[in-house]
Amino acid sequence: MPGILIDTGAIRALLDPGDKYHGQAVALFKSLGPADDLLTTWPVITECSFAIERNRVALWQWIHDSGIEVVDFSIQDLPAMLRLVAPYSDRLVDFADATLLWLAMRRHTRRIATTDFNDFETYRLPGRLKFDILFTRR
Repeated sequence: MPGILIDTGAIRALLDPGDKYHGQAVALFKSLGPADDLLTTWPVITECSFAIERNRVALWQWIHDSGIEVVDFSIQDLPAMLRLVAPYSDRLVDFADATLLWLAMRRHTRRIATTDFNDFETYRLPGRLKFDILFTRR
């Protein structure tokens, strides 16, 4: 089964009870089973580290305990990332998002846990496929 991409907003919502998406995040992560492989990248983890600086230990513990796979990439993957973000020259695609676009292609998945609706409702995968965003916009 294809994995589920995990973006910064989903992790922040899960770990911050004051986040407006906290309830959705808790429900989503509780609903996942062993067949639901969680996938992210180091730039997402770095972004999370800054986004929830005061709760950094909880972030590290969650990374350790969640079973999430933090997928590495190499310098040779950057041209593919650049090709994926090229159609979006009218917006600022951050590096974490670029790595998730690349990972979606690499792992053949469209499912993503994110609160970044504006960007991930815009991004398209080959064949003009939309991402399947697992959070509901509030």
